[in-house]
Amino acid sequence: MSRRPPEDRLAVIFWYQEGLTNAEICRKTGFDRQFVARWISRYNESGSFARVGEATGAGRKRKLSANMEGIVEREIRGKTRRSSRVVARELKRREITDVSYTTVQRTAHRMGLRAFKRRKSSRLSETHKRGRLKFAKTNSKKTWSNVVFTDEHKFKQFKGGNPQHNFIWAKSPSEVPEKEMERWGLTIDVWAGISSQGKTELACYQGTLDAHAYQEILEDMLLQAAQEWFEDETGGWELQQDKATCHTAKTTKQWLEQHGVEVVEGWPTKGDDINPIENLWAILDDRLENKKFRTKRGMEKAIRQLWDEVDSHLLNNLIDSIPDRLRRFRKAGGGSIKAVN
Repeated sequence: MSRRPPEDRLAVIFWYQEGLTNAEICRKTGFDRQFVARWISRYNESGSFARVGEATGAGRKRKLSANMEGIVEREIRGKTRRSSRVVARELKRREITDVSYTTVQRTAHRMGLRAFKRRKSSRLSETHKRGRLKFAKTNSKKTWSNVVFTDEHKFKQFKGGNPQHNFIWAKSPSEVPEKEMERWGLTIDVWAGISSQGKTELACYQGTLDAHAYQEILEDMLLQAAQEWFEDETGGWELQQDKATCHTAKTTKQWLEQHGVEVVEGWPTKGDDINPIENLWAILDDRLENKKFRTKRGMEKAIRQLWDEVDSHLLNNLIDSIPDRLRRFRKAGGGSIKAVN
């Protein structure tokens, strides 16, 4: 049975002071006799109207002192492989205290701690971090409105989407629908580009994308679109691409030079978290998650439809976020920015 609020206890004392008997108070308030008798007795013992409302001493005493709770926090906060069970066993092994794992859990909650799933991030060497930090400092005031961001992506039929959407509120496991998975689902490889002025057509390809095939995609999908978007730009436009082999091949560099295409200088290795098109791929993966396909042709059609539905508002929001991403790069010293505000 849950505890009654202080107002109920004070109501009992009020009617008691008015001269009502226990039975009359029960009839008037609807409270049970045990509750009425207990708080009248406590009032008579304390002689204080205020202390009845405080319910001093109510509830079970805590097993851990404030000092011991601080030890629990130091043992569990921000550390890997530190479940409540592990911490309880460790405290017992070191003869600090002998408590259950549920006590450790309650203590952690009182200290404001919650269990979070660890974020996944790319392994970054010191060389990677220095390159990322240098790029962030060099381009802190760069204008990104005349840049076309490009990338390849592999769509998978059962990729899984955003893991944060896997949580379902329910009263029992039987209410939670299963998540269908298949090891060998359909896949579609694509290339595309986005800018503040619009998006390119989606190019689908099969197998490994070599330098020659990449150059053909740039010629068919990028050149004319970029020229139309930025024909009034006095400074021209720039192409963003990562350091994939087909992008950095000698023939690709020659092709870009022959066609007068400027490339964003110094793009860092493992700089995917700067590129806004990576976020767009994640959004489309999420939208594709619940769709089912029997053929590659059907899957490709659905992907093209999703691509056509991407609007300029979303593109501009993603591109406008780049200065803040670079700020977080600088704040993180070139490290992962997922936990940096």
